[in-house]
Amino acid sequence: MSRIQLPRIITKRLILNQPSLNDLEKISSILNASELYSKNTINIPFPYALDNAKFWVKLADDGLKNQDQYIFAIRLKERNELIGGIDLGIDKPFNKAELGYWLDQQYWNKGFTTEAVKSIIQFGFEELKLKRIFATHFTSNLSSGRVMEKAGMKKEGILKCHTYKAGVYQDHVLYAVLNE
Repeated sequence: MSRIQLPRIITKRLILNQPSLNDLEKISSILNASELYSKNTINIPFPYALDNAKFWVKLADDGLKNQDQYIFAIRLKERNELIGGIDLGIDKPFNKAELGYWLDQQYWNKGFTTEAVKSIIQFGFEELKLKRIFATHFTSNLSSGRVMEKAGMKKEGILKCHTYKAGVYQDHVLYAVLNE
């Protein structure tokens, strides 16, 4: 079986490609700018050290090698500047993937996340031949739900007390889209 190479996905305003060690300072800078990234996600710590960024870049390399996680840097096309990250965590036995993303706060509410999500869904369906892509967001993060809806995902329900973070049980809203 030939190995899938992480493609360079180009959209109207973005380039999605492999994150690299050259991105470490920018990643750390973005994710240290606000505790919101940590509050709105399961896996992003605060503060966010350079070692955390190194771990994320290594995770991207390992995921590609193992073909079980496809992690892309989100970059502005006009300046090739990193502004976020997006990934598909693959569940091979069930031919599905979990979608996750983060974006530099200064670029929120401009359609960049929706643009990236649409392109990664297309990649998952066309290149990886996935049947289902799903994502969740904390009930307190309604903006993430709007991104999922704009990208064509449908709300399937609420997962009560799905995770436990910082001493609080978090409900998650579940969205999915099928390759039909």
